[in-house]
Amino acid sequence: MRYLLLPAILTACLSFVSCHHKPTLQEMGVVLDTLTVEASAPLWVDTVETGDSVETGDSIKTVETLDSVRSPECYVSLEFITFSNKEHLPLNDSLLRSGILSPEYLSLTPTHLSPREAVDSFIRRYITDYREFYSGIYTDEGDSAATIGYTLRTSVEEGRDSILVYKARIANRQGSITTEYTRCVNIDLSRKRLLGLDDVFVPGATKGLEEAITAKLVKQTDSKSIKGLHEAGFFVNSDVYPTGNFILGDKSITFVYVAGEIADREKGEIQVEVNYSDIKNLMKR
Repeated sequence: MRYLLLPAILTACLSFVSCHHKPTLQEMGVVLDTLTVEASAPLWVDTVETGDSVETGDSIKTVETLDSVRSPECYVSLEFITFSNKEHLPLNDSLLRSGILSPEYLSLTPTHLSPREAVDSFIRRYITDYREFYSGIYTDEGDSAATIGYTLRTSVEEGRDSILVYKARIANRQGSITTEYTRCVNIDLSRKRLLGLDDVFVPGATKGLEEAITAKLVKQTDSKSIKGLHEAGFFVNSDVYPTGNFILGDKSITFVYVAGEIADREKGEIQVEVNYSDIKNLMKR
């Protein structure tokens, strides 16, 4: 799939547009593409006959009672939106190192890689680590715990000013348990860089952000007070804090806490939306 966003042709009647006009992706000539890659690898050969010896990494095991055995496996399925126009190509490397791929194998090398090179490198290391780890501990042909997987789906939306909000929906499978979470990255297209909290808020803004987040979370959970939040199971083991996993929308910033981060895992992913108007004195722009 390929998204071609051509530069907009501005007519004369648009020459008097307000200075507050937010440029669109089309006007900035951004070209997006999607890299789709799927791979899987068994821990050993899929089918064996009774009495055959099966090599599992550094060990050999003999199948004595089964005519065939289905090997556990690992799989990786990635749909990664990338920048295709030359001006924004360097952002691909930054995105791939932003935490949307886990484990963060790419952090082991400073070499800049193309999206395809980076993804292929990640998959090779993922499969190698899988085989090295599980071949030494696998004992039961029916043990589903040795089947693992990593799935990544990405989407983009236009945020505040010239910011592109990049969302990665990630699922990690470990045997019968699958953990899903969202990783959000805010990209300043005009400056061609990824933004952290320090890029958005003035020094010393943490306390004010904590108060704003508390006020919003109290309201959306009907907890009445911070004490009520604690009683409802929020921030029991930590103080309130602004997470670096956030979305810079048009009129508000949304802090995204993954399941189990600030409350019981059963509550799922928790999003706290704070209007810019409530924290404008804390923002750089």
